[in-house]
Amino acid sequence: MYPFFFEDTFMISNKLLADSLPLIGAGLGDKLGVKINVGGNQAFTDGRSYIQIPEFDITSKAQKDAVLGYMAHEAAHIKFNSFKGINTNNFNGKPVLHSLWNIIEDLRIENAMIDSMIGTRKWMDQIWINRKADGTRPPVTNEDNPITVLCDYMLFTCRVTYRDQQYLTEYLEAAEEAFIEVLGWKLQMKLDALIHPKLGEIKTSRQAFNLANTIFDLIENHEPDEDEADNSDEADSSDDTSSDDSDTNSSTETDDDGSCSNQTSTSDDSDVTPDSESDTDSQPSSDTAESADPSKHKAAIEQLKSLTSDDDAFDDMSSFVDSLAIMPQTEQTSLNVPTATSVSRHLIDDDSANGLLSRVKGSSNQLTNKMQAVVEEELRTKRRTAKSGKRLNTRVLHRVKSGDQRLFTRKTEKAEIDTIVEISLDNSGSMDGYLINVAKEAQLSLALALEKLNNVSITASAFPLDHSSKGVYELKRESDSVKSLARNLSTLTASGYNTPSGTAMMHSLKTVLASKRDRKVIMMITDGSPDGSEAVPLANLIRKAERSGIIVIGIAVGSIANYKECFYEFFNHAIFIQYIADLKKEMFSVTRKILTES
Repeated sequence: MYPFFFEDTFMISNKLLADSLPLIGAGLGDKLGVKINVGGNQAFTDGRSYIQIPEFDITSKAQKDAVLGYMAHEAAHIKFNSFKGINTNNFNGKPVLHSLWNIIEDLRIENAMIDSMIGTRKWMDQIWINRKADGTRPPVTNEDNPITVLCDYMLFTCRVTYRDQQYLTEYLEAAEEAFIEVLGWKLQMKLDALIHPKLGEIKTSRQAFNLANTIFDLIENHEPDEDEADNSDEADSSDDTSSDDSDTNSSTETDDDGSCSNQTSTSDDSDVTPDSESDTDSQPSSDTAESADPSKHKAAIEQLKSLTSDDDAFDDMSSFVDSLAIMPQTEQTSLNVPTATSVSRHLIDDDSANGLLSRVKGSSNQLTNKMQAVVEEELRTKRRTAKSGKRLNTRVLHRVKSGDQRLFTRKTEKAEIDTIVEISLDNSGSMDGYLINVAKEAQLSLALALEKLNNVSITASAFPLDHSSKGVYELKRESDSVKSLARNLSTLTASGYNTPSGTAMMHSLKTVLASKRDRKVIMMITDGSPDGSEAVPLANLIRKAERSGIIVIGIAVGSIANYKECFYEFFNHAIFIQYIADLKKEMFSVTRKILTES
């Protein structure tokens, strides 16, 4: 087990980006090892590797946490192997069995997720806190159909007793009352004796199925007894109430102490034989016993046995997903966060990589010197005059005559450098030839120069992957060497048929947000405007990033320098280069902003 503080390590406090579901989903998916895509208008999962959720317009932390809870819950099904060892054909025509398994399996995978990543508890809890608060999930009543009554009793027994969701106690109490009224207290006693020794011990999906199957057999073999309607004196007897007239057609035996043990056989690995002691709290009150109607119980049990349509299966998480539909979806055009792809090792050309390193060595050294000078100037403690202080500046006493009260000396606070710089490179077809070479040299030169500075780390990427994809190459992670970047750059050939700059920006934002560095900078090297469908999302993302304190700088290469106003439509901060030699001059003008400026 290890602590999981996803919000602390991935999201920043500023609400503009903290509530960006595509970025949150992508980061969470990386942590959980599943693909979480945000977009479209439906929430669903394939149960194997993929979760889809609409991009809702989140208006509160409670909403955000509940949506994260859904993501974590569905990811847990994937992460902890739901359906492993189970033939799903076993559920065909048995909605009661399927429903029982859903409930027990949800308990298992949520507990496993919490044990693995403790921070997910509050998200999954928030689902139920919200549903209770907004009234979208009322407690069950004796007017509901038998499968709802049965499943609510199982569901809230699991959640209150074995998931420690005590705020749902009123739901459990309502379910218990409805269960006794609709299905009878004898079945409740048998069920309790069966499940309580086992629910806290379920470790596999197969064990969850076996317990569900044993409960299903219990219901199939249960016949309500006439003595459920006996008087209150018999109901209050702690030892004899459950021992009279045990059902000879069922597979349940009665022990000497009045408790029930289910003897239904299961598969060899079920490990779900019920305990021999029942919960004495299950004894009905005299009012309940007097109002018991065996004929009503019998009819309800028969209705459960007769259910064969899969449409009758109970899945409360599906009900929650339906409730998500009432949340408004964002009106902004949204983009998927791409899954970063590593370059193919066999395409690396070491000679080309070494040549690239040699060509940029001089320019990177010059950049380093220029940047280092700026850093040293900013880090040097400066003094300024102020209207108050402990030390009088005798050199400015003449100001008294003019009424200027700035007579005291104060030290300014030192600037601190703790920066992540992500450098994204346009690999589209229009960059082919001279431009891609300039761009690669610019990216590598920047990486070499910046990484020599203390407390600065570099990541690098390129987009798109090829002529048919909007994907992104991951060229350098924070922990990788710059030499590995040179080797990866040797594989790029500017072969993309499009310019998915917005999608690439989503990747870059995800990268810098995942870094523990305090200051976050994104540079994008490109020769022009993005694809039409990516233009508005790119502009919106850059504005959001800048309002959240992330610095975004466009580095334009080639003829776009003749149309600077077009480039500034996207990038508020931009530099323009034709040759690698231009980089030193242009970068000097923005170094202070990148490294130290507040």
